[in-house]
Amino acid sequence: MKHRKKSTRVLSAALLVTFTALAGCGGNSNNANVEPSSAATSSAAETAPVTEALPPAELSIYYPGTEQKDKALVEEELNKLLKDKINATVKINAVDWGNWSQKINLMSASGEPFDLAFTAGWDNFNGNVAKGAFLDMTPLIDQYAKETKAQIDPLLLSGTAVNGKTYAIPTEKEMASEFGIVLNKELVDKYKLDISTIKSLKDLGPMLQTIKENEPDMIPMWGGKNNVTLIPYEMIGNSAVPGAIRMDGSTTVVNQWEAPEMLEMLKLMKEWNGKGYFQNDPATQKDNAPPNKAGTIFAQWQQLTPGKDAQLSQQYGHQLVQVVLTEPYTASGDLSGAMTAISRTSNNPERAMMLINLLHTDAEILNTLVMGVEGKHYTKVNDTTIKVPDGMTAGQTGYSPGNNYMFGNQFLNYLWDNEDPQKWEKYQEFNASATPSAIVGFMYDSEPVKNEEAAIVNIYNSYIDGLSTGVLDYEKILPEFIDKMKKAGLDKVIAEKQKQIDAFLGSKQ
Repeated sequence: MKHRKKSTRVLSAALLVTFTALAGCGGNSNNANVEPSSAATSSAAETAPVTEALPPAELSIYYPGTEQKDKALVEEELNKLLKDKINATVKINAVDWGNWSQKINLMSASGEPFDLAFTAGWDNFNGNVAKGAFLDMTPLIDQYAKETKAQIDPLLLSGTAVNGKTYAIPTEKEMASEFGIVLNKELVDKYKLDISTIKSLKDLGPMLQTIKENEPDMIPMWGGKNNVTLIPYEMIGNSAVPGAIRMDGSTTVVNQWEAPEMLEMLKLMKEWNGKGYFQNDPATQKDNAPPNKAGTIFAQWQQLTPGKDAQLSQQYGHQLVQVVLTEPYTASGDLSGAMTAISRTSNNPERAMMLINLLHTDAEILNTLVMGVEGKHYTKVNDTTIKVPDGMTAGQTGYSPGNNYMFGNQFLNYLWDNEDPQKWEKYQEFNASATPSAIVGFMYDSEPVKNEEAAIVNIYNSYIDGLSTGVLDYEKILPEFIDKMKKAGLDKVIAEKQKQIDAFLGSKQ
């Protein structure tokens, strides 16, 4: 296996850098191109707070997830920290996963003002860029996020660019992916299940049967559309639009729904649904947050990283164990797997950029957003390790949003006391061990086929949940699904993806 070392050179240094908060920013809050005032940038003006040059501003943050009971307490703490740094207050907005895309689309289309939003290559990032939902932050980065630009891996940053412009800042985290499942550890131990025998998803079947027969209150396997991603294909662009390359060095774009591996996966999902391994009505019951909190799911799909099971154990409040089913692989989309964008409707784009910079450089601010308030939602064991406050249980503190991977510099995140102290070093090793995609760094532009893709997404959404959970008979429905997508222009989309990949590869020669 060919290992890639260079792509982690800056991330490897991240742990050694002494991060500092933004020392000085300024300018008109409604003009992205205005120069910072001398009061905000002069190093001689250390006795005058930078906030004197900045009028108050309220910023909003949107991300997909579950609303947290103690959100107001976290906002209050963040506002205290941000007052002296950028003279801003924040409103945190979690939108449940089922409504996330629709909510952001409606806000953008209506012109509703908002500031920061989570985005990702798999979350229609390119489509949102094409329709003008996100601000081109290229000029803002050099002016208001110099520290972030200096420390972030250049490959990571370049991998999120569209036509040479930056529309989102990627989270500094893993730059590779592997996939598999997480299992309820209590039940693994109770039934003495040998999880080392699980080499493919199919191997999980006998264990699901054991849970089905003996644990009537448990969901043996959470059924969802992500399960069908456990095939060796790298998606190009929006995951709802077919067009992928095999993870074997190939650069030929194919329709993965016609691949033999997909047919085998759909066959397995149909079989498992027939045996009752999934939740009731899996095609419509798609919110797994409540059963995860209740601990009633035995097995579920996950994108994994070193120690992901410990992280989820903390979030859900019960012990999980992970089983990796794929090799570490850096896909083109891994560079854009979690990003923060500034809405085109933001009234304070400069201040929003300052906040992004702080989330990448200020450990106290970042951890308040993703972990909560010290003494209330966690207590410190040492400078980098935290634990659940005495008398509380994990996942029940009032603030466990699970958005650690969505914002800022994850290498600044505190570690829970049940996590490996070497977690971040292992992340760097994980990045370095991954096999790079033949098109790593490529960013697909959907603009030339945006109408075709929009039509295909609608078709995809009407079929995917039923197909991926075995509710629909794939032998009868899959040909219909593919035919409708082809009539909507799928062949044109695949040809466009191939054209762009060929041009990208040609530019590297």
